Amino acid sequence: MLQHPRSAVPTRRAPPQATTLLEGLWVLLVKNDGEISVSDADGRVPVLALAGDDKTYLLGFKNAVKARQFVTVSELEGAEPRMVVKGNKDEILRIVRAAGVAGLLVDFDATTKQYAHAAELSAVV
Repeated sequence: MLQHPRSAVPTRRAPPQATTLLEGLWVLLVKNDGEISVSDADGRVPVLALAGDDKTYLLGFKNAVKARQFVTVSELEGAEPRMVVKGNKDEILRIVRAAGVAGLLVDFDATTKQYAHAAELSAVV
C-alpha cells in the first residue's frame, strides 16, 4: 500500500460561510427620495416593503437572478442588486434601522406576494 505524507495530500478549504443571515443575500438599492433620513454615500437605500401587519421589511434575495426578476416584475427603475457582505452590512443595517425596519423577507415574489422566509431584524444581524 502506497502512503503519502500528510503534506503531499491536498487540503480542501470550506467555502466562506456567512456570519449572519443577512450576509450573502442580495438587496436592491434605489435612489433615496428623502423617505429615509439616511442613505449610502451614493444616496441610495435598500428596497423596503410595507407588509399586511403594517410593519416595514427589508427585501433580500438568495441570488442575483431572483433579485433581478423582482426588479423586472416590479418595474423598479434604477434598482441595483447588491450582495450584502461584511464590508457593507453595517451600512445597510444603519439605513434599515433608521427606517424602522422590523425584519427581513427573503425571495419575495412581486406577482404572488409570497416569500420563502421571514425573520425579525434582530435575528438576521
